Amino acid sequence: MLSFFRRVVLTGAMIFIIAAKSISLDAQSAAPANQADSITVSIALDKDQFPVGQSPWVLVTMKNLTDHDLPFHFDTIRLHIEGGNGEPPTKLRQRIATGKLHPGEAPLMEDGNAEMFIPAGKPRIQKIDVSYFYDLTVPGKYSVYADVRDPMSRKWLRTKTVQFEILAQ
Repeated sequence: MLSFFRRVVLTGAMIFIIAAKSISLDAQSAAPANQADSITVSIALDKDQFPVGQSPWVLVTMKNLTDHDLPFHFDTIRLHIEGGNGEPPTKLRQRIATGKLHPGEAPLMEDGNAEMFIPAGKPRIQKIDVSYFYDLTVPGKYSVYADVRDPMSRKWLRTKTVQFEILAQ
């Protein structure tokens, strides 16, 4: 009986040590709070009016301020849209990005093997179909901005807000 008790205690101690090392490694890999941003971000639309049924595409530009390539993952960009009645209805991809899933919804499988980069000293322009994230079938004026997670500082950087209009046909 005593050897069983010792095994339980030793197992618990090993789990504690492994967990403590994991927490320590996570703390070491976290960016310091005062680390400078490694990118600048901006947003643009190619036009400012779209008929109902035609989706606006936003261009999110991330300029690398460093001398080395930076990793980029699509889930590090979050779009935010407001209309005359607040946020328009969201689609599944937006609810996944914001963690606001409806009951019964599950996150989509992602391709973890896709490696993308923001080239050293250069911009990467990501073209995003807004209709993938929001239902914009109601005519009206809208505004959009993006939050982009800086690859080095891990801070969310916000773009300016741009305006567009969905026109009735």
